[in-house]
Amino acid sequence: MPEEDEIFLDHVGFFAEDLDDAGSRLQRLGFQVSDVNVQLNADASERLAPSGTSNRLVKFHRGFLEVLAATGETVLSDQLRQGLARFAGLHVVALTHPDMDAQHRRLTSSGFALQPLVRMRRLIQTAEGERVMAYTILRTAPGEMPEGRVQMLTTHTPDLFWTSGVTDHANQADGLTDLLVCAQEPKEAARRFGRFTARAPIDDAPFTALNLDRGRILFAAACVVEKLHDRFSPPADSYAAGQAIRSLDMLVTGEVLLSAGVRPIYADADLICLGPEDGLGAYLLFHGASIAHPWLALARRV
Repeated sequence: MPEEDEIFLDHVGFFAEDLDDAGSRLQRLGFQVSDVNVQLNADASERLAPSGTSNRLVKFHRGFLEVLAATGETVLSDQLRQGLARFAGLHVVALTHPDMDAQHRRLTSSGFALQPLVRMRRLIQTAEGERVMAYTILRTAPGEMPEGRVQMLTTHTPDLFWTSGVTDHANQADGLTDLLVCAQEPKEAARRFGRFTARAPIDDAPFTALNLDRGRILFAAACVVEKLHDRFSPPADSYAAGQAIRSLDMLVTGEVLLSAGVRPIYADADLICLGPEDGLGAYLLFHGASIAHPWLALARRV
C-alpha cells in the first residue's frame, strides 16, 4: 500500500456485458478469477445501498484487474452502460493514495471536475464471520478524462482483500506494471495525467511516460499502437489500449497460453503480447521480471 504522498497504479477495469463470460475468458488465459462481488455504497451513517455495479477480480501481489458490469439502475450503472455502448474494453484507470480528502482538495484546486467522494463497501464471509471491506473512491466527472473513468482510491481494509492464495495464477502472473494509453494528443494527455498525479511526464520515445511511485502510464499516438497488430482498429480517439503484467516464469506463461489455444500477436522469451480479441478488448502484455519497461521493449522488437 502507498504511504505518505506515494501514488501507485492500483488497477485497471474492463466494462463487460456478462461477468460470467468475461471471467471464463480470463480463466482461459490462466488467471484465477474471483466470484461475482456486489458493490455497495455507504452514506454518512454507514447505511449501505447497491452501487448498481458488480465485479470480478484478478488479484496480483501488486495491483489487480477488475471486470465491471451494470447490475442495477443507478447513476454509476448508467455511466457504465454508456461507456460500454462505445466499446467493450479498458475503461477504468485507478490509482491509489493514502488520503482521498487531501487529493480531493488538491484536484479541485487544480481545476478537475470531480464526482462526489464515494465510500464503497463490500460484505465478505471470513472465518470470523461477515466482515466489511471499505474503500474511499474519488472519480473524475464523466467526460473530464476522454481516456476513461480515471479515479483515485484508498483501500482501508487491505487484509480483507489480499488473502491467502488469491494471488496464485497458473500463468504465473505476479503484478500489474504498466498501462498503455492511446491518445489523439499524447503529450497533452500526459500533461493532464501529470496534473492529476502531481508527477511530471518525460519523453521516452516513441512514448511519453508518467512514472508513478509504483507503475507507469505510457501515452502514444495511434500510429505507434497500430504497429503492434496488423488488425489494429482503435475503438475511440483516446482510450486505454492495454496493460502490462509481470510474470514470475515466462516459460510457464507461454505453456499455459499454448495449452489453451491462445495465439499471441508477439512472443519471445521475455515478452508475450495478446491482441484485443483475447484480452477483453485490450492488449495484454506479459513480461519477465528482468524487463523494466515492457511496452518500450515490445515497440523496439515488433
